[in-house]
Amino acid sequence: MKTTKIGKRGFVFTFNDLLKTEFEVLTNIYLINAHNTIYLCDTFLGPACMESVNSFIRKELGAKTILVFNSHSDWDHIWGNCYFESKNIIAHKSCRENIINNGLNELIKYEKLKRGDVEIVLPEMLFKDSLRFEDDGVVFFHTPGHTADSASCYDAESKILYAGDNLEYPHPYLQNEDISTYIHTLQKYQTMDIEIIVSGHGKIADRSLIEENLKYLIDLKEKNSKLQ
Repeated sequence: MKTTKIGKRGFVFTFNDLLKTEFEVLTNIYLINAHNTIYLCDTFLGPACMESVNSFIRKELGAKTILVFNSHSDWDHIWGNCYFESKNIIAHKSCRENIINNGLNELIKYEKLKRGDVEIVLPEMLFKDSLRFEDDGVVFFHTPGHTADSASCYDAESKILYAGDNLEYPHPYLQNEDISTYIHTLQKYQTMDIEIIVSGHGKIADRSLIEENLKYLIDLKEKNSKLQ
């Protein structure tokens, strides 16, 4: 695990576990060290990964309430949920529904990749459009794109966006056929005061990644329209 400090109060934990598999990607977890609360975005492959993150928290940040955010329901973002209490896990309501429907099957399918004794734990702190923590300058909001249940986290104090898998280099990976909605989400990102972007996978970026991914999606939509 590599730890990188970003912005005024952020840390990115980068794991290369999946580089040793057929997926060949780096995976990021983003932490916001707010006033009285730590916000942890995604939980990767299991409790063993979260123990490494929590060791850093205990040593460097001290005792604070930890709230966990699931950016979407894909297995490589939720297996570490079982390290935490479900009442402290934030997600879009459809993320929870998808975990109920698909979580166990994905655990069986990719079981060899788990880190520690994984149990499927559901988020309980749910939202439909957004969930704001005004005192901390943190907001979680629905941003359908990579998946229909995708959501993002924005740290207003540091102007950092955690986009889950909605933004990737060199271009986004589509699991959702609704490209128009995906484009709308990235256009929404464009209106925000963002300086740093953390994606679920890959390198830390600036807002130019939004424009690059948006161009890819617009071009893809135009190509699809010509084929119809």
